[in-house]
Amino acid sequence: MTERTQTGGLWREGLMLLPLALLVAAFLLVPLGTLIYSSVQSSHGLIVGNNGTGFSLENFTRFFASASGRNALANSLLVSFGVATLSTLLCLAPAWLLVRHDFRGKNWLRAACTLPMSFSGIIIGFLTVIMLGRIGVVPRLFEALTGKDWLVGLSYQVTGVIIAYLYFEIPRATLTLESAIRKLDPKLEIAAASLGASAWQRLRFVTFPLILPALLSAFAVTFSVSLGSFGVVLVLSKNFTLTPLQIFEEVYALSNYEAAAAMSVVLILLGLSVNFAVRKLSAYLFAQRA
Repeated sequence: MTERTQTGGLWREGLMLLPLALLVAAFLLVPLGTLIYSSVQSSHGLIVGNNGTGFSLENFTRFFASASGRNALANSLLVSFGVATLSTLLCLAPAWLLVRHDFRGKNWLRAACTLPMSFSGIIIGFLTVIMLGRIGVVPRLFEALTGKDWLVGLSYQVTGVIIAYLYFEIPRATLTLESAIRKLDPKLEIAAASLGASAWQRLRFVTFPLILPALLSAFAVTFSVSLGSFGVVLVLSKNFTLTPLQIFEEVYALSNYEAAAAMSVVLILLGLSVNFAVRKLSAYLFAQRA
């Protein structure tokens, strides 16, 4: 009877998981498999005009051999690394404030953190143009105060894209870190304070080691999101390009789906590699602490 009950329970659990399994297969496994398959086929774009078929790595070799492809990938890595690093560093103070302090308007502040993540990249790009464009608010303000339009056109440079990405990545990292700080036991800090540790020492030797895995996770998440972000750079990329924008051009301008698939696979592998490295580093730090 017990074995029959367990078998029935397994069937019910399997049926409950079936919709999720179908969803994962339909929207992850099948598209990903198709993407990988397309990336190793000969290109048929308007410019390439290759009518060959079969397995080929030409899309990858052409991408890395192209100066524009390498520059776009380098810009993507630079932007993603810069955004992830700054977001991880700047999210610590607001996350700590939301967890450890009660003040009027706290719920409004948390809501304000979630608002930028609801905006599309194109909206954020236009907001950046309004603030840092050629007739942006910030250059006009500097011109009124100093007589010189400092930062004019910054929105169309790599620095401007990083600033635009920070607008929605800092809140993402803040909310990620907030949940980790909330799980910290305040008694550990109280015990350290009772032993004479200063606020800086408590942060350095107690709090920071405990939240370091969460900080690494925030870095990995913001890096991956920035690496594949497209809407912002579509609006702001006047003097440079990123790999997501090149993918867009390969699909809609050149009809070269195979080359676009290869670029997409490269971005996926980079994102997975960073996440894998972060997980390994977190596991190593946890083992060292234990």
